[in-house]
Amino acid sequence: MTQTAQKSAPATGRPRIALWDNARFLLIVLVVVGHMISTVRTDSALTYGLYAYIYLFHMPAMILLSGFFAHAEVTPKAVKSTIQLIVVWLLWEGIWALIHFGVEGKEPGSKFLVSPAWTLWFLVSLATMRILLPYLAKMRHPLLISIVLALVGGLAPAIGTEFSAARTLSFLPFFVLGWLARTRGWLTGNWFLRPTRALRAAAWAVLGIIGLVFVLLPNLRKEWRIDTWLTWRDDDAWLLEHAPVNGWEPPNALLETAAGLSITAVLLAIAAIMTFALLVVVPRGHSLLTVWGTRTLYAYLLHAPIIWVLRKTGAIDAIYSLGIGGVTLLILIGIAIAVLLSVAPVARVTRPLIEPRIDWLFTREPAGVTAPTKGGSRPEK
Repeated sequence: MTQTAQKSAPATGRPRIALWDNARFLLIVLVVVGHMISTVRTDSALTYGLYAYIYLFHMPAMILLSGFFAHAEVTPKAVKSTIQLIVVWLLWEGIWALIHFGVEGKEPGSKFLVSPAWTLWFLVSLATMRILLPYLAKMRHPLLISIVLALVGGLAPAIGTEFSAARTLSFLPFFVLGWLARTRGWLTGNWFLRPTRALRAAAWAVLGIIGLVFVLLPNLRKEWRIDTWLTWRDDDAWLLEHAPVNGWEPPNALLETAAGLSITAVLLAIAAIMTFALLVVVPRGHSLLTVWGTRTLYAYLLHAPIIWVLRKTGAIDAIYSLGIGGVTLLILIGIAIAVLLSVAPVARVTRPLIEPRIDWLFTREPAGVTAPTKGGSRPEK
């Protein structure tokens, strides 16, 4: 979703692959819709199931796509891209501080810049993952190590929302998986780029069956607050106490550890399966989705203030009160917001807030000096 992540065509001049931009846009739609229904998710089985379904995989999938276009080499371009992420995060922390102060009279508290404001955790986590990637890439089994970190991270209560540490560790396997998929060519074959009808049907079946589970469990919100687990902010012990499965709480520390690890592993596996299924069914052709998919960072950052206003004014609650029609309208409004914030005029007006120029932060390399390529035989263009 960042400027670098949006460039699916590398510097070699190869054409963009529509699949990735189409996937980005579909995922940002899920992000916006998920936030639209977030405050009413526990009010009905419909909104709870829809929210849980979206949160099972939408951010893991977004992280995987970001990892797919990440590079383990610490080049000037990579450094600039990561620093730009940090600058955008700091800029938007200031914007949110001004919003809260201007509307609610709230001054920045002790957690300012320590716990990222609402949606800004993604920027912090993505920057952290990019910094970690060169080190993980040197390991023999980077994916396995990232999975272990994700599982073990849930056992440490000290790892929480500060600098988005909990989410960074939880989603790190998807970032590493995306990077490995590109560097090792796992998703470059025709079987993936041009999936057969049978593979597409299987992928749709996976997505449909998981959705059907929520339909068949209308009382799930009373039996298991899975939505609390799917925010990926809290440690396993806290979750097992405050969001137990059907009221069951482990009687001892050993079972608590085993339960926490098991539930986390299952949720991560489901997220991986759903992410792959989504990538299989995503349209491969160029369309408006492809164009909008190049501006997902705009939709991601700009939609939050809009939804915040809709929440504060009671508009979301009023629309939801209309019943099934109201939930449908909330979904349609979410889709409309995602589309509106992805069009070119919005990008032109808001570019200083989303992609500020930071060239002035860096020294200029002497004329005629170019960075060597991997083989060292020819300069980068």
